[in-house]
Amino acid sequence: MARVARESLWRKRTFRADFHATFSHTLVAVGHSRRDTSRAARERRAAECDVLIFFDESFHNSHKEPGTSLGALCGVGVPEAQMSAVARDVYALKRKHFDEDFARNREIKGRDLFKNYAFKLAQRGIVSQNLALGADLIDYIVGKRLPVFGCVCFEKQLQRFQATDASALDNSFRFLFERVDGYMKRHRPDDLACMVFDDRSYGINARNAEAITNFFQDDVRGLTMDSMVRTPFYAISQANNVGLQLADLVTTVISLKFAGSDAIAPHYARLRRAIPSSILDYAALRVSGLKVMRDPADKKESARRPRGPRSGQESPTTQRSGRIMPEPSAPAN
Repeated sequence: MARVARESLWRKRTFRADFHATFSHTLVAVGHSRRDTSRAARERRAAECDVLIFFDESFHNSHKEPGTSLGALCGVGVPEAQMSAVARDVYALKRKHFDEDFARNREIKGRDLFKNYAFKLAQRGIVSQNLALGADLIDYIVGKRLPVFGCVCFEKQLQRFQATDASALDNSFRFLFERVDGYMKRHRPDDLACMVFDDRSYGINARNAEAITNFFQDDVRGLTMDSMVRTPFYAISQANNVGLQLADLVTTVISLKFAGSDAIAPHYARLRRAIPSSILDYAALRVSGLKVMRDPADKKESARRPRGPRSGQESPTTQRSGRIMPEPSAPAN
């Protein structure tokens, strides 16, 4: 009798477990079958990162204006599902110009690809493998339609991209996040972006991470940017971290351009096609994915100079134009 009772109890428990599992599974299926809003879809997939946006920083003194310096924090977005394919493609480009050891074990550094010696070789008609690889990588980013974002800062107090107050995020970071959020909501409304920053020092990482997280959790402006994971990540650049290598490349090109390098201009012109832009409906302004923050002292000085027809445009960030930038084309053969 005891054996029969135990078997009967076991059957009841098994039936209940199977019933609850089936019922719960049915509820989930029914819930997902309804049409979700973009925000609801992002909240449901909060644990997933659909687009990884890698950021790197670079600091330069102006080539043409003594005493002027700048900092650039720029990034490139790579869909998580394409990371393996991008890694293979970048490896193939490295192997095209250099040997197997470089392709496998050496990381791409923008300062090496676009150093002065490489430009001098090109001026003498000598093909530079460094410049050739840099040009191919830029064409790859444009052809692959990987979005490029950035903030170039001439303000002395902000150009190091180091948070000084955990309760108030610097405008340099806020402007950058606004552009990422706008891109995600326009082009990938159901996806989440995950921000991955190049590792600096522990103190800088800790202060920046605290300020960024507080901004997304407590600030009214940050709460509206719900297309991004609210906690930043940090990674160490090395040969197999392709995302940070591409971020290093685009940051070098952009920072050299605004430092006044004439040699980098053709490469920046090609890379610029990967920088997204859009028109704000409520203001009829074109907003670029690249924000330029001028030094307030320079603004006051420029106000005293004679004004030309485009003197009111301080940066490519907001341009009053209804013309749409051309879509990126495939890399040149």
